Amino acid sequence: MNSRVKGFIAAAALVSFVGVPLTANAQAPAPAPAPAQQAPQAATAQGELTSVDVAAKTLAVKSADGRAMQFSFNDETKITGANSPAGLATMEGSQVTVRYTTKGSVQTATEIQITPRK
Repeated sequence: MNSRVKGFIAAAALVSFVGVPLTANAQAPAPAPAPAQQAPQAATAQGELTSVDVAAKTLAVKSADGRAMQFSFNDETKITGANSPAGLATMEGSQVTVRYTTKGSVQTATEIQITPRK
């Protein structure tokens, strides 16, 4: 065989080894999109305000059935019946309604309504 034929055969072999896998990959189906994360679930809890940690931005509530619940709050949490998170800390023992969302294991208060003790 002459060197031109050998060069052509080598070039054709190279194209088939490189070009065919690239073409196959280009036609492969796209991976399925990741499942959408679940939106936070909204719920309401009622009970006695047992503690408030203003620095950690958490509060604890004891429900009527005696179950202890812990919530976090943030600057967007609407507070009714107290003028601030620090005001909540002075109202332990009061009845409270907490509207909150759960995402993973975190319960975040979106609204806290305090009914002062009589």
